[in-house]
Amino acid sequence: MAGPLSILTIVGPTAVGKSAYAIKQAEQVGGEIVSVDSRQIYRGFIIGTGQPTAQEQARAPHHLINLLDPTEKITAGRYVRLVHTALAEIISRGKTPILCGGSGLYIRALRLGLAPMGESDPELRREVMRRIQAEGPEKLLAELAEVDPQYAATLHPNNIPRLARALEIWEASGEPPSKARQWQGKDGEAVGPREIAGVGLVTFDLVGIERSRKELYSRIDRRVPAMIEAGWLAEVEGLLAGGLSPDLHPMQGIGYRELVQVVQETMTLDEALPIIQQRTRRFARRQLTWLRKEPVEWVQSP
Repeated sequence: MAGPLSILTIVGPTAVGKSAYAIKQAEQVGGEIVSVDSRQIYRGFIIGTGQPTAQEQARAPHHLINLLDPTEKITAGRYVRLVHTALAEIISRGKTPILCGGSGLYIRALRLGLAPMGESDPELRREVMRRIQAEGPEKLLAELAEVDPQYAATLHPNNIPRLARALEIWEASGEPPSKARQWQGKDGEAVGPREIAGVGLVTFDLVGIERSRKELYSRIDRRVPAMIEAGWLAEVEGLLAGGLSPDLHPMQGIGYRELVQVVQETMTLDEALPIIQQRTRRFARRQLTWLRKEPVEWVQSP
């Protein structure tokens, strides 16, 4: 009997060179790349999120980029379900999927799920409670029964805490609560390979791209003005002109928030550039802190 499918998952901080590495790997094996990035998935957010160029996409097909309307909400759970669908579709055509991204939350959700091992997400909890109050627990229990009849059968609609927690698990991890508890151990580690519909058993093998801190920061500081030269400010102007609110989630991303202020003339571009560079460096540090807790095999960037 064949073992689980091993899916190469390339991770690392922003600007480290993940995409270039992933494309080379894809070219060698006839692979297709699935983005694991919380903002590349939004339509129109191209330059500032580092979406692959047309030339890069010609070298290797990419999935889950430029996909959702910016007004849509994306959770880790929804991302997991989108990734599962993409993996099944790629494999059905005899191609090799390669995951690539730096969103540690999504990577962990793919490997382990979130809710059983992690702390409750306050924003998600508020949204779940709002829906229970507005729509009634019976309706939410019926929704849960559609994805996890086994667990829903153990709940009474008046048991709001357990109902809310079950819905959080589904939304955050992409897994039915009963299944999530089966494949995850008490210490938060997976107890075995994941099973994905249409794919079978899989493991996500994390390979991290690393550079020295000095080199990484230098790349970040060079990349920000290069992105401006490539038309990042014009991209933000176009998004705002198209009616998007500056308060939307993707508009709060690093650089977009500052460039919105440039467009609104409450900040100059010269003032915005060092702020974006600093925020990006801090973000890279946070990514590394998160990824160091994962079972990553680190390799030096070629």
